Amino acid sequence: MSVKAEITSCVEQPRIACAIGGIYTALAIDRVLPILHAGPGCQGQAGATLAGANGGQNADTYLESVIPSTNFSESDVVFGAAERLSHVVEESLKYYDADMFIVSDGCVSQIVGDDIEEVVRTFEGREKPVLHASLPGFKGNNLFGHSEILKAIVEQYLTKSDHVNEKQVNVWGIVPFYDTFWVATLEKLEALLTELGFEPNIIYGHGKGLKAVDKIPSAGFNLLISPWVDLDIVKLLEEKFDTPYFHYPNIPIGPTQTADFVRKLVKYANLDEVGAERIIKREEDRYYYYLNHSIKFIFTCRVTPREFYINSSASQALALTKYLINDLGMTPRKIFISEGVPEELQEEVRSYFNDVQHERPEDLEVIFTNDGGLCDTYVKSEDTTFRKTAVFGTTWDELTAKNLKLPFVPVSAPAGDLMVGVKTYFAWEGAINLAADLYNDAANKGLGTVS
Repeated sequence: MSVKAEITSCVEQPRIACAIGGIYTALAIDRVLPILHAGPGCQGQAGATLAGANGGQNADTYLESVIPSTNFSESDVVFGAAERLSHVVEESLKYYDADMFIVSDGCVSQIVGDDIEEVVRTFEGREKPVLHASLPGFKGNNLFGHSEILKAIVEQYLTKSDHVNEKQVNVWGIVPFYDTFWVATLEKLEALLTELGFEPNIIYGHGKGLKAVDKIPSAGFNLLISPWVDLDIVKLLEEKFDTPYFHYPNIPIGPTQTADFVRKLVKYANLDEVGAERIIKREEDRYYYYLNHSIKFIFTCRVTPREFYINSSASQALALTKYLINDLGMTPRKIFISEGVPEELQEEVRSYFNDVQHERPEDLEVIFTNDGGLCDTYVKSEDTTFRKTAVFGTTWDELTAKNLKLPFVPVSAPAGDLMVGVKTYFAWEGAINLAADLYNDAANKGLGTVS
């Protein structure tokens, strides 16, 4: 069976955080400050998978250590803490230099019954907007939290624009601090869209903030660049502002995907297709120059990895599978998606994997699981003496790959023991980075000597 959903009794090696991890989406928007109505350890638990545990990242405008919180205590469980939350919000408005505040609650305050919406309503009409987003962990993971933060902004803050800029495109589907490479990927994507003739509007990252958020309703269309994350957001924007959306199911990696992405996007927007082909030709020539520049290093290894496992988010798994098969000619073993894709969307997400140059793409084993450690069980059970298989995953998978001397590339949260900097695997140049990381690790693991 090509698609499976695995439910295990013992979940280990989590690749996702609880819903309160959604505050990192707020922190990715310049000068937007979350206010927590939760226990003192909640933010730290989210950060155990995201941010610092995922590529050495931290919030920029406001470090996690200065996020205001009610620090829900035992007495609050009995008596509630709505009044103290009101005081914390009032003091935050007074002392924090922010453009927007988003009050978020966690599990205990939600169970006790504190109504953050009622508290926030008392701050209507203030100079700075105060929104609310409920993020209890029993309702979902950090992707649920991410969605709730964006819904709060769309439903409580944005208003319909009287002007539509047909060239403006809002970008969705890349989750900040959860996508290990989000900063550099968005910068490179912005540059590519601009060269193609668009006016990209991205709300995350340096220099964005509310000036980018305010422009959301005036876009000609929304670009969704993921299999399922933010699909609810672009549908909400279509419903509220009549903004259509273009859906490309993954961040493109390498020449095959990126050319396909560019051609489909330019055709959808009725832009200059001749100019787009010039860009594709220029970037493909550069990609193959650098790959050929290293061809001796790659092929004089005695054992070059030809097969692969993936254990990552749906977006990374799809992008990597397409690149590794279509452009590097590798063969998939098993593909694990351990980010909690809703059951009703799993078949649709699985169908995107058919777009590969494989004899029987429908036979690719795509396994949706709640257990991040399941992949390691399969990898350890294989005889890798002669057949060296590459592993693409998270820090959790690195130890298994190291013990078996298998090439390993960190591609998804948590990617803990590294500073990601400006690295990205997006598009043509990103694919060169990916190939270099793969073959460098293969050589370093002693899979062969390079002459």
